[in-house]
Amino acid sequence: MNELPERTRRRLVQLTQLLAQLPDEQTLTSLDIEKMTGWSSSVIRHDISVVGCNCGASNGYRVKILLQQLKSALGHTELREKKCCIVGLGKLGEALFSSDLLSGTPFKIVAGFDASVNRTEVLKADFPLYPITNLEKIIKEESIKYAILTVPNTEAQVVAERLSGCGIAGIVNYTGIMLVQHENVAVENVSLITALSALATIEL
Repeated sequence: MNELPERTRRRLVQLTQLLAQLPDEQTLTSLDIEKMTGWSSSVIRHDISVVGCNCGASNGYRVKILLQQLKSALGHTELREKKCCIVGLGKLGEALFSSDLLSGTPFKIVAGFDASVNRTEVLKADFPLYPITNLEKIIKEESIKYAILTVPNTEAQVVAERLSGCGIAGIVNYTGIMLVQHENVAVENVSLITALSALATIEL
């Protein structure tokens, strides 16, 4: 998966999410997928071929088979739990861990961290909440590999540096700044402002 071009990887990850919503027995052509995603049919066929998927038929792809092959090619093994933590337990952080967004996925939040000791004591969660001073210790003890970052913007880069130094492999950045990336840590910047700004550049 790491050797795939970034745009191809992103599209295929999104395609697996789309396929998971559809009936197993459904058959899709690349034109059907184009209508649902906006990607061109030629790009779709290319992306699927890049990962070696060989499940096409004259009338399209079987959803169940394509989904299985894409998951295998992308290294998605649902039986293997992927431990996550959330850093920053303000309103956004609380909303994220209180939701069921990760239900049915291999990703599981096993720890939460915040600079406010009071907040870690008052909030209720299905996993332990710790002062951020315990960040490195707990991440190493629990073998946590992914972090969801929702701290204030002024703290984001410093906390990201700490995460990169204690074994975190990937950060989902919900803060309002772009993180300076490191070789050993992948970063996904998820910004409402960036998304809205990108939409605003499109003439409908």
